[in-house]
Amino acid sequence: MNIRTLILDDDENSRLAACTALADYEEIEIVGCFSHSEELVDFLQSQTAHVLFLDIELDGELGFSIAHRLMQKNSDLMIVFLTGHSSYAIDGYDFHPVDFLTKPINPVKLEKTVTEIRKRMEQKRGQRSAKLMFRLQQGYRIIDVRDICYIERKERKNYLHTADEVLCIAGYTIRELEDMLTEHGFFLCHQSFLISVYRVIRIRDAGRQLYEVLLRDCPKPVPVSRHRYEKMQKCLREIGIDTI
Repeated sequence: MNIRTLILDDDENSRLAACTALADYEEIEIVGCFSHSEELVDFLQSQTAHVLFLDIELDGELGFSIAHRLMQKNSDLMIVFLTGHSSYAIDGYDFHPVDFLTKPINPVKLEKTVTEIRKRMEQKRGQRSAKLMFRLQQGYRIIDVRDICYIERKERKNYLHTADEVLCIAGYTIRELEDMLTEHGFFLCHQSFLISVYRVIRIRDAGRQLYEVLLRDCPKPVPVSRHRYEKMQKCLREIGIDTI
């Protein structure tokens, strides 16, 4: 899931700092970085974006007035306000921003902001919270499907991977798990791997007609079977995820 991101800030050092901070997030794709609102408006005439990091205190114009103009034509555009003074925040809530970030950007605060952006993207694309009960080797666990990155079948056991832990779930075949999770946005990309399509960042060619998919919050790529590749691409396109 690439998140097409714009930055508007008339201070060069602030723009560079924002780009550097966002570079830590692989799914964040900075498609435009501007110093003047006219450049941003021109860009949006022919291009699309998901989120705009917008400085409130621009030279000659407040970010709020720019946000007002943009949202009249781009109502789905998410906005993160950047400011040197937290006192501005109260004036910006009419725009339902994702967040307000005080410059210089705090990495911990930015992590929470990006998490909220992901959440809103997933809601727009149709994934909703659903809690399912899984049998473990000892007892049961209720897990929100949005927390699941993928499930791997290995040595006749199933391992459920979240961003924080790996759980061995007992008593299921991979096909039974596929039946449970397909309606929640999961795809069997390989005979041993069931992935959340909402966590897809991109698919890459591994050579020799082999493919790998990169998932958010997963350090290692997951293999994609050759004969499942095209079906997976179709599945991703249907929910608006561009993996190119």
